[in-house]
Amino acid sequence: MENVKDLNLTELVSAVIRKIWLVVLCAVIVGALAYAYTANFVTPMYRSSVTIYVNNNLQTTGNTGISASDLATSQRLVDTYINILKSDTVLTKVAEQANVGVSAAGIRYMMSAAAEGETEVFKVYISNADPQIAATIANAIADVAPAEIAYFVEGSSTKIVDYAKVANMPYSPNKTGNTTVGMVAGALAAVCFIVLQTLLDVRVKGEEDLAAISNAPVLGLIPDLAMEMKDGYGYKGYRGYKAYGGYTSDESDAKPREGRK
Repeated sequence: MENVKDLNLTELVSAVIRKIWLVVLCAVIVGALAYAYTANFVTPMYRSSVTIYVNNNLQTTGNTGISASDLATSQRLVDTYINILKSDTVLTKVAEQANVGVSAAGIRYMMSAAAEGETEVFKVYISNADPQIAATIANAIADVAPAEIAYFVEGSSTKIVDYAKVANMPYSPNKTGNTTVGMVAGALAAVCFIVLQTLLDVRVKGEEDLAAISNAPVLGLIPDLAMEMKDGYGYKGYRGYKAYGGYTSDESDAKPREGRK
């Protein structure tokens, strides 16, 4: 006999439904553990940002307006500006300006930047466990960035749209999200356990299991012995079968029939 059953989707689904309590229990336990870990062991992080506008209008052209080509060029240059801001040259000046004991490498680690949609505006984010430090470094970038970008990219300029503010609430970790992931992981683990247990259970439990492993016909069934009586054993609960000793299966008191010994 094989050690694993053939895959039967209906049987697997039925097995999971029969043990749905185990799925719910595992989901609740793992979700609670994920929430407890997030709340007690994950350091809250605060984030501050500055918003920078990129202008590619060349002053040497004498054009006082902004054309569509200028905007398109500004959008393409956003990635260039972000890379310039992440350079050691710029971040060293930012570290000196902020003066909070964080090196250029440390600022790069906590820094992220992205364009605001398909616009010529981009944001620089600073994340730190101390909200005041995050805001101070972000504002130092706002002070240093315009001159540095203008120096490296001739003919372009930047303007600060919004300066950083001290965050009141942490943006990370996401307790709700982590708890949800934990619950889903617990439920999936329970389902996998039930499925594996069902596939590895190769015991023969009925006619269906016999038919699955052999083409031979079933000649008869052996019921469980329900009770022991004085004159022998009787079969209880199997209607339509006669038992030895003059007893019938449909007589719950297991008394002998009248007129028979």
